[in-house]
Amino acid sequence: MTVLRLANRHGLSVLLSTFGARVVELVAPDRHGTLGNIVLGFDSEQQYRTDPGAYFGATVGRVAGRIADAHFIGGGLEFELRPNEGSTHLHGGPSRALDRVEWSIGEASGDASAVFHYTSPAGEEGYPGTLDVNCSYLLTDDNELELVMTATTDGATPVNIVNHTYFNLSGDARESIVDHELMISASTILATDKHLLPVGGVLAVSGTPYDFRVARRVGDDLPANSGEPWPGIDSTYLLDRAAHRAATLWDPSSGRHLEIRTTEPTLQVYTGNRIEPGVGRSRAPHDAGKGICIEAHRVPDSPALPGWPSIVIRPGERYAQRTVWKLSTR
Repeated sequence: MTVLRLANRHGLSVLLSTFGARVVELVAPDRHGTLGNIVLGFDSEQQYRTDPGAYFGATVGRVAGRIADAHFIGGGLEFELRPNEGSTHLHGGPSRALDRVEWSIGEASGDASAVFHYTSPAGEEGYPGTLDVNCSYLLTDDNELELVMTATTDGATPVNIVNHTYFNLSGDARESIVDHELMISASTILATDKHLLPVGGVLAVSGTPYDFRVARRVGDDLPANSGEPWPGIDSTYLLDRAAHRAATLWDPSSGRHLEIRTTEPTLQVYTGNRIEPGVGRSRAPHDAGKGICIEAHRVPDSPALPGWPSIVIRPGERYAQRTVWKLSTR
């Protein structure tokens, strides 16, 4: 594992790893200028290898999310995948998904940028087609971290890549994220079953614990009957098309504020409900509810979701997504 650090002139810095093209650390000042790491992670490559289940900071795919019965149907394709959550295929598979491999370092455009590259051979985890993937990070002096993911293939294959960073804007992973204030520009979420698999259609968030159209405290109304080990959120939000900002997150205690903009149509919002108790980076305790993922991605192909654009790309086509995290204080 090779690590790269990018920094800007305002004290913001990000530590990146070639193992999983992941965000290991994101250091940002609070309202008083005190620096703190605002993401969950580990200190060593071995920890990431032996405890992969939380996907801390990783680039996840080829297809992020769950595929029922490890059986993909969509875009004119039908094939079997390797299951790794009971009979379900989760986040690209059990052993050679994008978060579980070493990426090479590509040519960057400057000192504040990094590019990672990986070639996933045809058949890896059951996916057809060889996939060439690039993941780039750019840190600006406007305190923006830009993530761009692109991919091409020599054979038709589904692609839906996300970054799986957990934010805790307090800068102290001993603190829960329940006091963070969250806003999501989305009026609906995907309808799912108890296994978090799509059942068809969408649900309006109005009048439910999932309504964050106006910023409010995460812990005010967590869905107690979600079926999760910790009573949190793990839902796909369908972004309102007129939204200029996909989401915002604010920690009143530190003053740190995160704004998310993206080209993608949905956000997977996950409050770390299944994080196993353990020791994370700098000996900080990690546990359920200690971080929140706000992951930009696409609606996965599913027989339960007819009518949505397919995530399958073909030779000559290019998968591309861009997401920007803007950090500030107030």
